[in-house]
Amino acid sequence: MDGLLNWIPYKFEKPDGTWQLRWMDLAERHIAEPFFDETIAICLSKMRERSVYNPLSDTGFLAGSSRGINAIPPTAFIFHVSRCGSTLLTQALSIDPANIVYAEAPLIDEILRAFVQDKNLKEEEVEKWFKAAVKIMGQKRKSQYQQLFIKLDSWHIHFYPLLRKWFPETPFYFLSREPGAVIISHHKRRGLHSVPGIIEASLLKIELEERHYSDFNFFTAQVLEGYYKVLYDLVIANHPLDHFYDYSWGMDNLLKHFFASITAKTTNESEMKKRLGFHSKYPGQPYHNDIKVDLPDYHHANLAYQNFITAL
Repeated sequence: MDGLLNWIPYKFEKPDGTWQLRWMDLAERHIAEPFFDETIAICLSKMRERSVYNPLSDTGFLAGSSRGINAIPPTAFIFHVSRCGSTLLTQALSIDPANIVYAEAPLIDEILRAFVQDKNLKEEEVEKWFKAAVKIMGQKRKSQYQQLFIKLDSWHIHFYPLLRKWFPETPFYFLSREPGAVIISHHKRRGLHSVPGIIEASLLKIELEERHYSDFNFFTAQVLEGYYKVLYDLVIANHPLDHFYDYSWGMDNLLKHFFASITAKTTNESEMKKRLGFHSKYPGQPYHNDIKVDLPDYHHANLAYQNFITAL
């Protein structure tokens, strides 16, 4: 469908009781921003300069339009516990002009979480939407594109059973870090899943209690505990296409381990390694270790992490 070249859906919503998608024109842009919502803002701004038209479609158009697209299947899905090097990895991957990289695309999250908003949805329907969206996002817009990497949001680790069922032959790569460092990072600059009430508690496998609203770090520790427990179970299950990397193993070894694990290729590894020396979210700033902050010892999160690391 040549008419859709460079066009992708970027938002999935249900404003009037019917699921619909908003579309945008990527034009010739190579996606290189740390997070895909930044790419969306840039592209929408350029679209508004040309027209006030805001393209919408129903889900039938999404599924139908994906059938005729020359697309690259996902090379790997990247899971993470947040603040563990995942953004740095995707930033390095985006340096290679052969790679299409989506970092925490809101559309992916909105489709997965549609179950929460609409209890009548069937898994088969959400699977069809998800795969169609991924295919359109992976369209071969440039001749040099060869690989597609999708970094999920941290809470998508709880969608592992569905995603593994839908993509049985795709490598999954899991990034982790010890809870104290993750909590300190969120203490300084909070992510969505470190504030109670933003992401559905049921999705995070948390039962909200009064203390969560007065101690966000305690809430974050419980969220992380749930992530580590899933990671532990996955290590024990030992799926041949699941691969793990912990921040403590060093960022210098990350790229080598990543490409060896998922059997992907690159011709720009030296340039990628240079990117690892700068801040993940601010490419122009050299990276400095996080400043230590004295916080309580969240025993249960630490125990869950140690059980996972020991099992690796």
